[in-house]
Amino acid sequence: MQPSNSLPRPKPGRHLTEKHRRHRMKVLYRQLASVISRENSLKQSPAFDVLDHATNYIKQLEKEVTELKARKDSLQLPLIIDVNESDEDETLEINIVCGSENKKLKMDKVFRILEEEGAQVVRATKSIMDLKSYHTIICKAFSPRLGMDTAGVRERLKSFISDA
Repeated sequence: MQPSNSLPRPKPGRHLTEKHRRHRMKVLYRQLASVISRENSLKQSPAFDVLDHATNYIKQLEKEVTELKARKDSLQLPLIIDVNESDEDETLEINIVCGSENKKLKMDKVFRILEEEGAQVVRATKSIMDLKSYHTIICKAFSPRLGMDTAGVRERLKSFISDA
């Protein structure tokens, strides 16, 4: 019989199980420290420092993933081409919207297509906002008598830009 004031002795297997658990946790914390830090100083840090550093590291990675997804979406942004003809001053306004990093639109080829269709570029602007590139081109007909083939311009530009 056991005296009432003494504590029950732990079973021998329980002590070894706890010792193995602590050792395994120590190894896992060391592995975590090596993954999240290039410095060796974190490997010898207390577990709560390793966990704090890991938490901050994961938050930073989540932010980078979000930014990269936005960038990927901008690269896959479909090209939008809008061609408007103005009757009052006989100009053609061409608006092209694409991802800012979308296989860099070769504007010299766009201008060549316009010239081949009878258009003379008067003004061209480009602006970038929210990972999108906006191009606006204003052109007039070389010869007001002959005019421009607006539908032909639209189709050739769409064909060129979708192939680019």
